[in-house]
Amino acid sequence: MSAPSRFIGYTLAGLMTLGATTLANAGETPATAPASVAASKAQQTIDKAAEEGKYTFLLFFKQNDEATKAMAATIKAGLADKAEQAVVASAQVGLPAEQALVTKYDVSRAPMPMTVVIAPNGAMTGIFSQKLTVEALNDAFVTPTMMVAMKSLQAGKLVLVTVQGSAKGAAPAALKDFQSDPHFKDRLVTVSMQAADPKEGKFLGQMQLDPKTKSTHTVLLAPPGVLVGKFDSIASKDEIAAALAKAGKCCDDPNCKHHQAAPTSTNPPPRTATKPAPTSR
Repeated sequence: MSAPSRFIGYTLAGLMTLGATTLANAGETPATAPASVAASKAQQTIDKAAEEGKYTFLLFFKQNDEATKAMAATIKAGLADKAEQAVVASAQVGLPAEQALVTKYDVSRAPMPMTVVIAPNGAMTGIFSQKLTVEALNDAFVTPTMMVAMKSLQAGKLVLVTVQGSAKGAAPAALKDFQSDPHFKDRLVTVSMQAADPKEGKFLGQMQLDPKTKSTHTVLLAPPGVLVGKFDSIASKDEIAAALAKAGKCCDDPNCKHHQAAPTSTNPPPRTATKPAPTSR
């Protein structure tokens, strides 16, 4: 197997570590809020957006300078036709009412302004510091399965994605074995999707799979956003676990059986459906 690759264009490590005046519309420049504000309107906006299945573009700022105005204007332009998909909130990082959000997204020392994009399920799908383009803004909208995977990865979980091809094959042999293995069951999330689902095209492309594939594939992702490998439906749990250990993503126990079973230069590689090519970072 070739070296593990990033499965999305930006590093999820940054997304794992990242109040307020709610903007009246998607482009209003945030005004400096009074220090007496008792509760975060930004958090209320995030919560309401989540209930409505919408993204929140959360604009953190220290002062209402030209950079902040420019970022707010870009958000307005990018979301002009997406009122049913996203809302905007702003948070001035120096206000006491915003400290919960500042701490949660770890932006107290970040270059400002900064926009954090929060999916309906709470996953961070984009972080943009100082400058933001409409193209980058659009890229923060992800597919339903990708949203679940990103949320899980940001929680430090492994993600096992089953991609069903047109042949409607049986569930991968390793799936139940992983779910019942005490070493993995509490730190593994399993999700499934159809390769031909047009809503999942972006995620399928990131995993380097053909939407017309007939076969069922298993894709293993590890924090912060590493594509460990793609496997056919008959790959065993031990084969997949060995690939995880070889990638350095299994665990920290040097006596772990999966570390010991990881293939060396004299052992055959795990059976993978395809070999993911490394992507540029």
